[in-house]
Amino acid sequence: MAKIVTALKPESLEECSQFLQSGELVAFPTETVYGLGANALDEKALEKIFLAKGRPKSDPLIVHLSGMVQAESLTEMTAFQRQCFDILGNQFWPGPLTIIVKASRYLPKIVTAGGDSVALRIPNGETALKLLSLSKLPIAAPSANKFGHVSPTKAQHVMDDLGNEEKLIILEQDHDCKIGIESTIIKIMEDYEIHLLRPGFISTFQISSILQKSNISFSLKRVKKTIVSNYSEDEKLDSPGQLLTHYSPNIESFILADKNKKNNISADIFLKSLLRKTILIDFNMKNIEYSEQVLKYYDLSKSGNNLEASKNLFSFLRQSEIEQNAEYILLPDFSEENDEELSAIFDRIYRAASGKYVAIN
Repeated sequence: MAKIVTALKPESLEECSQFLQSGELVAFPTETVYGLGANALDEKALEKIFLAKGRPKSDPLIVHLSGMVQAESLTEMTAFQRQCFDILGNQFWPGPLTIIVKASRYLPKIVTAGGDSVALRIPNGETALKLLSLSKLPIAAPSANKFGHVSPTKAQHVMDDLGNEEKLIILEQDHDCKIGIESTIIKIMEDYEIHLLRPGFISTFQISSILQKSNISFSLKRVKKTIVSNYSEDEKLDSPGQLLTHYSPNIESFILADKNKKNNISADIFLKSLLRKTILIDFNMKNIEYSEQVLKYYDLSKSGNNLEASKNLFSFLRQSEIEQNAEYILLPDFSEENDEELSAIFDRIYRAASGKYVAIN
C-alpha cells in the first residue's frame, strides 16, 4: 500500500528524496495540483508513472525544475526560444506556467511522447521546491490520479486513486493546493510564434505584455485542440489536458445551459424529477433557484471569486461522486465570460462533462 508522510517533518522530505533517487514514485503537492513524480532522466522510473495512472504513452509529461539552469541539459533551444524562455521564466517562475521548447536528444523519449519538445515548469510552493532542491533531480510529474479522473488537490485524493500502489510515498502538506487547477501551457515555436495549448491562471495578456516590453517580435495564438476519448495512441498530444473527457468524476456529469444566453448550444432535456438524485455545482449563485430541489448544492464561489472557484472545483467534484444516492452532477456554464481565469476553470468543467449540455425542463 502507498503511505502518506507529512512535509512538516524534515525526515519525510529526505525519505521522499531518496525514494526518487532510487527510481520510485513520490506524489507531492504544488500550487496547482498534486503531481506523481519520478526522476525525469530514469526511463524505468518514468514507466512506473504510466503504469500507475493507466496513462497512454502518447500523452507527454511536464518536467518540474528547481531552477532555470537545470533546463540546460534538458533542452536544445533555438535563439528565439531561448530569448522567450529566459524572459518568461524569470518573470513567472516559480509559478503556474509550463513552457514547451525543443528537447535535448538525450532526454528519454517517454517524457516527450516521442516528440522533439519538452514541457518545463518551476512550481510555486514550499514543499515542491524543497523536494526538488533536496533530490537534485528534474522531476517528471503529471497529476497524481488515475488517468482521466478528477485531479487531486489533497493527499487523500491521491490515496483514493493510487493507494494500492506497492511503492508510492504521498507527501502531504498542511493545506490544500493554492490554485487547484493545472498550469497554463504555452509552446514556443521555432518560427516566432507562441501557442497557448492549455489555459490557466497565467493569461495570454500577461505573457504578451512581458514579451512586448522586451521588444521581441512574436505572435501569440490560442490553439484549441480537443481530442475524443477513443483516440489512437499513435496520435501524439502536444501537451497534457487536450482530451475531451478529462478531469472527470465517476458519475454522469453535464453543463447546465445558461437559459439567459442565446449561445446556440445544443442541450438535451434534464427532467426535474432527476434533481433529487443530482449534485448541483454552481458559481456566483447563477442557479441557486434549484438549490432546494437537488440532493446537494455547492457553490464554487458565492462572491464570484475566481481563485476560490478554481481551488474548490476538483474538491467539489470528488465530494460529489461519493455522495450517497448521487447519480448526476450539474455544472455551471460561463463559457461566454470574457475572463481568462474563468476560461481556464471552464475548460476543466467542459472536459469533466465531456462537453455535454442539458437544460432543465
